[in-house]
Amino acid sequence: MDLTIPVPFAVGLAAAGGVALAAFLWLRARFAPGALPLAGFCFVVAAWSTCLLLGGHVGTVGLAATTPVGGAAFLRFAQRFSDPSRTAARWPLALSLAVAASAVGFGAGRFVAPLVFVYTGAGLVAVAATVAMTLASHAILAGAFLRSTGVRRSQIALVSAWSGVAFLSLSGLAPPIVGWPAAPETLLALPAYLVGFVYAVLRYELMDVNVWARRAVAAILALGLGAGALLLSAAWLAHGVGAPAIWMAAAVLAGMAAAGPLRALADRIVYPGGRLDASEIARWRTWLSEAASVEEVERIAGRLLLKKLGGVGPGDAGLAPPGPRRIVETVDVLKAEAIEAISRRRVAAERERLAEIGMLAATVAHDLRNPMNIVSMAAAGAPADVRAEIKAQLRRMDALVRDLLDYAKPWRIERGEIDIAALVGALPTAIEADIPSGLTVSADPARLTQALANLIDNAKQAARRVLVAAESDGGAVLVHICDDGPGVPNEIRASLFEPFSTRSQAGTGLGLAIVSKVMAAHGGDVALTQRPGWSTCFTLRFPR
Repeated sequence: MDLTIPVPFAVGLAAAGGVALAAFLWLRARFAPGALPLAGFCFVVAAWSTCLLLGGHVGTVGLAATTPVGGAAFLRFAQRFSDPSRTAARWPLALSLAVAASAVGFGAGRFVAPLVFVYTGAGLVAVAATVAMTLASHAILAGAFLRSTGVRRSQIALVSAWSGVAFLSLSGLAPPIVGWPAAPETLLALPAYLVGFVYAVLRYELMDVNVWARRAVAAILALGLGAGALLLSAAWLAHGVGAPAIWMAAAVLAGMAAAGPLRALADRIVYPGGRLDASEIARWRTWLSEAASVEEVERIAGRLLLKKLGGVGPGDAGLAPPGPRRIVETVDVLKAEAIEAISRRRVAAERERLAEIGMLAATVAHDLRNPMNIVSMAAAGAPADVRAEIKAQLRRMDALVRDLLDYAKPWRIERGEIDIAALVGALPTAIEADIPSGLTVSADPARLTQALANLIDNAKQAARRVLVAAESDGGAVLVHICDDGPGVPNEIRASLFEPFSTRSQAGTGLGLAIVSKVMAAHGGDVALTQRPGWSTCFTLRFPR
């Protein structure tokens, strides 16, 4: 094969491309994992390619120096790319510099033909060190592949696959070491290796890389189509079919007609799995809208993404290439719609339930209060202990009616800036307090007092000591109500804030439900928590 033009051109292209890619990585992708070591590796490949083109003494010295340094640069890239949180080892660079100095000083080999270099003596040591560091690099990549999942795993596999192209590209220069003829035509793949390798690293990091890759693929496909059209028209013209003008017009029309399909094909090559049609979106929206809970929405979305994209999941949106990223973002929108629909259904169901409770409460209040008054009057002549017990039970029934009416009716929250220490200090009950001076919340004073009173009354019925503590926690204020009682029974923990769930024999079962409603009205929440030294704690969280 005549190598006077194509192979030197390819090696020169690799040299120029290596410098350009190194500059691009340095300027645009320096924060991508392994990008800076990859920039160094591209520059070393460019220098090696230049030395191969130069030949002579300068080329010999350059190859002696760059061969082991290239292996060290690739090893450093593999370390940083596989685990960006770890500092790359320094010994490969020190080893490569020592081996390079030895090869330069004692001779690395000689050029036996243009672009054909035979390593000998210290040059063989440099080659051996380079091979060892390359094998270590791929062992690191293999370990990272086994530890990774999803898009990260696909990225490492793609990088490793392009390393195989490098092996094929340089394989033609190895036979002269054992006295066999060289096959430098394999160097034709060297520019493609550099570009493909950098693309494999960056396609998940920079959208620009995917955009340029799409343009390049579309251009290659267009060139291939054009070459095929020219060959076909030449063949028909050789047989006397048609005229050149007719074939030129046909080629132009064919190119215009094929532009759209070529771009679509390039898009599918660069962004695999990157498209969703309207029917798929409609089906996915229907399936997600039928979910009964947020957890079920997440499970359905995960299954849909796994089926559509394979390894790309909801947590991979930041790493996914633009095509799959669009799908992940679309699913996020559909999930948000489904979750909002669930929320609306729950609000509607809660309103319906409260309306039913309100009707029940009104009926109970109307039907019970008259009999309660009659019982109270009838008990006037009973013994003192009997009257006391009747009054206690009547008060409990009256409290239940009041709580039912309060829980069921619509509320209006009138916020004000409340000093928590002052509010707790004004409560008519003896408790311990641990509240920073000046800590405030934006809340309705009456409703906050009601919530604190309910929790403190529950605690005092179950324990000897009660603590109210407050603290600022980032974007929220937390108020803790703790006691040293027996704790909350396991059987009611799951339904603790639902109506008629209580740990007190004397309670109405609506106190905690009202506290939960108070906190929801303020945009916060209440939860059963833990605090050292106390058996039970309820924490009110007020967003700032």
